[in-house]
Amino acid sequence: MSNPPERRLSGRRLDLLVTAVMLADTLAAGLIVDVRDGMPTWGWLPLMLGPLVFPLWRRHPRLVLVVSVGSVLASGPLGVGPLAVVPALVAIAVAMYTGYRAISVSTVLALSAATAVGNLYNAGWELDAQVAERTLLVVGWLHVALISGLSRRQRDAYMAEAEHTREEAVKRKAADERVRIARELHDSLTHSISVIRVQAGVAIHLARKRGDEPPPALVAVEEAAKDATRELRETLTMLRDDDGHRLGRVADLADRYRGLGFTIDVDCEIDCTAVDPEVDHAAYRIVQEALTNAVRHSSGDAVRVRVHREDDAIAVEVADNGSPGRIVPGRGLTGMRERVDALGGSLHVGPGGYGFTVRATLPAPEPTAAADAEGLPELEGSR
Repeated sequence: MSNPPERRLSGRRLDLLVTAVMLADTLAAGLIVDVRDGMPTWGWLPLMLGPLVFPLWRRHPRLVLVVSVGSVLASGPLGVGPLAVVPALVAIAVAMYTGYRAISVSTVLALSAATAVGNLYNAGWELDAQVAERTLLVVGWLHVALISGLSRRQRDAYMAEAEHTREEAVKRKAADERVRIARELHDSLTHSISVIRVQAGVAIHLARKRGDEPPPALVAVEEAAKDATRELRETLTMLRDDDGHRLGRVADLADRYRGLGFTIDVDCEIDCTAVDPEVDHAAYRIVQEALTNAVRHSSGDAVRVRVHREDDAIAVEVADNGSPGRIVPGRGLTGMRERVDALGGSLHVGPGGYGFTVRATLPAPEPTAAADAEGLPELEGSR
């Protein structure tokens, strides 16, 4: 399947296309002069230099601006005309777009002043309509480039803020829905299960008080009611409690399972504030589900929890020392795989070096990593 046009003409491919267009533009301007008056050999260098440095704009926009403007100034005495100024105009717009306001504005003002002085000098210091027209034309295009870069930057900032606001609204709506579901579950199920548990407990107590052995079915009902109450409480807790850095609470999570006869060793060395909230959430839920499965189904007595960073990913590993048996995927394992797949990670469930192992790898680039080659460079705090 072919990529859509917007993807084919993005990133480096778009840079190279624009570079080729600007190079053809300046070479055409030079060729016109060469055919008409003859072009000195050195004159081709500044005409080519400005466009050729343009692919560096994502990481070095100031360098591109300086070289492009310098090339225009160097080729000015050749009389190549307005076509040769196009790379400088594009460089000014790009520098303004990437946030280098000071150098962009300074360059435009300096070029505007130089243009005015140069035109006056060529006219013998006599201001007439032709001099004013030439000066205003160049100054106008310089300011158009400046304003276009600034307006595009403001538009992208507005779109990013709108997207962020939309995501926050979706998250708030999801949180409200979780609370509503938790409330409905509590009102509809908790009371009923509690009544069943109490009635079964009273019946067992009366039977034992009479000296009779409680029926096995009644005991099973009481145990099932206890398990259902505990599981429902955990479900309600998960639905209501969805704030905060979850990986920072892995140790507290493990403490809840230690009273069930398991030795749990936790090693979590993650800076939670530097992890994307979705990855943080998914990693915590995977640890929670894996611990629950280990406590319920493992034949061992120890569980090892490891959460650490591996390059641009978070690795989550929960392993128990029980004997790995046949794996029957249930809702827990299915839910873990869905979380991992949604984030583009990988999941391994089965025998490992320690025992039965659940290992998930979730993509989580470092926040200080260099900007992607297909995107904009990270903007500095001040220009």
